[in-house]
Amino acid sequence: MTTSMIDVDIPRFTQAFVAVTVAVAFVFQQAWLVAATAALLVASRYLGPRAPLALLYVKVVRPWLRPDGSGELEPAGPPRFAQGLGATVLGVATVAFLVGADAVGWGLSLLVVALASLAAATRICVGCLVYRKVVSR
Repeated sequence: MTTSMIDVDIPRFTQAFVAVTVAVAFVFQQAWLVAATAALLVASRYLGPRAPLALLYVKVVRPWLRPDGSGELEPAGPPRFAQGLGATVLGVATVAFLVGADAVGWGLSLLVVALASLAAATRICVGCLVYRKVVSR
């Protein structure tokens, strides 16, 4: 289990970004946006605070929301695990699009939209809960 800490708002920002981007992809039937979002989640999973979405939050959003830079911290492990799960599901959706199984691709994509929206709006992160369940064994 990782002991590094992150600002709790970075995962929420990432989840909101993912939910909106993949929803837009669905509305406009743009499967390439699903693949691009999967790539951003892979970057978030492996680069952590150096990932593009984390940097966007830290450099642009946080100064606007909290000019003093203050914020609550949380362990980085659960959100990174959740980002990996999201990236995997969107990756499988991308493969589904590539083989012509668009209904499967959009179904998986909309599952990610639902879970990312839930996490962004309520801080109930299903992937984080799975991580805690697996790690506590």
